[in-house]
Amino acid sequence: MSSKINMSTVAPSPRRPVAPSPRRPVLILGGGFAGLAAAVDLAEAGRRVLLLERRSFLGGRAYSFTDKTTGDTIDNGQHLMMGCYHRTLRFLEKIGSLDKLKFQPDPQVDFLHEETNGSVTRASFKCPRLPAPLHLLGGLARLKTIGWGDRLRALGVGLAVRTLDGDRDRLAEITVREWLDSLGQSERIQLRFWGPMALATLNEAPEIASADMFARVIELGFMRTKSDSAMVVSRVGLSDLYTRQAQGFIEDRGGEVRLNADVSQIEFARIGSEGYAAAGVTLRSGERIETDVVISAVPYFALRRMLAAEVAGLHFPYLDRFKSAPIVSINLWYDEPITDLEFAGLLDSPIEWVFNKNAINQGGQGGQGGQGGQGVKSEGASHRRQHLALVISGAHEAATRPKDELIALAEAQVKRFFPAARGQRPFHAFVVREYDATISHPVGTARLRPSSRTRFDNFFLAGDWTATGLPATIEGAVQSGQECARMVLEGLRIADCGLRIAD
Repeated sequence: MSSKINMSTVAPSPRRPVAPSPRRPVLILGGGFAGLAAAVDLAEAGRRVLLLERRSFLGGRAYSFTDKTTGDTIDNGQHLMMGCYHRTLRFLEKIGSLDKLKFQPDPQVDFLHEETNGSVTRASFKCPRLPAPLHLLGGLARLKTIGWGDRLRALGVGLAVRTLDGDRDRLAEITVREWLDSLGQSERIQLRFWGPMALATLNEAPEIASADMFARVIELGFMRTKSDSAMVVSRVGLSDLYTRQAQGFIEDRGGEVRLNADVSQIEFARIGSEGYAAAGVTLRSGERIETDVVISAVPYFALRRMLAAEVAGLHFPYLDRFKSAPIVSINLWYDEPITDLEFAGLLDSPIEWVFNKNAINQGGQGGQGGQGGQGVKSEGASHRRQHLALVISGAHEAATRPKDELIALAEAQVKRFFPAARGQRPFHAFVVREYDATISHPVGTARLRPSSRTRFDNFFLAGDWTATGLPATIEGAVQSGQECARMVLEGLRIADCGLRIAD
């Protein structure tokens, strides 16, 4: 393996089956959802894998940790899933974690809104038991924050998605806001329904995010089956949901997971006279690991650091054109419970969502609170402290603000929307800033997102930022990892057949 090749003259090797070596496992870089999904599928198929994770723990950009003050679990960012996350749900079922999820029996999202007189009303987007997409109309019919004209005009969005028939190229060149305006959606419904949905799913404001991914969200989440629209939340911390289980699955089948394995460079070498291919990696410690197949399952900015400048410039020039969108989570703890809603959207607020971690983690039945989100637990549970997680998506400005400002902002919004909090102050707070939570997806981003196949036949890309056809979500990450595993297995099967014929 050589690190001194002049890569400005490197040509990728022609497409050929990957030649397997019994002593060389498939090398996977990154221990988040994408890397673990790829490793699990390869291990299940009987292929040896070696997964390298830079940090001392698995989870990528979806992990949890223990708060030192309270002992409670904090997620690095609150992740809501949906029933349409089919690949993610099958992955979690495979590793034995499906029972750690809570599924809504019927799709429901509660919104809280402050009236002009200072009172707080609760409006629920609760879908009736009707087939899709009629359940969407039924849910909008119950949403008190919009009028009947807006509800009827919202049908135009569903019809527009239906008529796309999978062709979203035009929408990739306009923003969500421009698309909704062209469909006659009023300012009111955009601020109180479409806008919050776009920001939550795309992690960018509708004025920035491209419309193609939002149309995809509507198509998958609301246009197929009612169960696809249901919200799914983890009843445990994100790390407890999948990392230990996936690692055990891999190791039980002969694979290896190495932590604190920081890759400094991905190496390429000449393959005879045919060109070049990935040959392995060099770790920060100086150790070299040779392999026949490499799956990079790290974010775009981490991959860029692992590639020599000439390799990145010649074969992966798009890496310099991506930008990240941050998410800020502010965790507050109160001595007394202030709501029994599991989660709610906050309308006309600088903070979009609040999650009741007690109700989610302990199996509480959300949606039973009183008017305006004022309901609290029963008398027998009233002395249990409450942990709330408040989320700001597309938090470009908020991520730069001092911690104390963010805590004060969150406390003010809790008092604004939850009257039961007005006589309390949080006894503890913890702020999490994920500066690189997802890729930013403005107009034109779809053209940049790369396929899992690269110009090198044994080097594959996984991650929610690749061309999955989905926003940067857990589902996109899992899908990309599984697709890489499928491509690798396909190549190895062909190579295995070739070796047997040659014998």
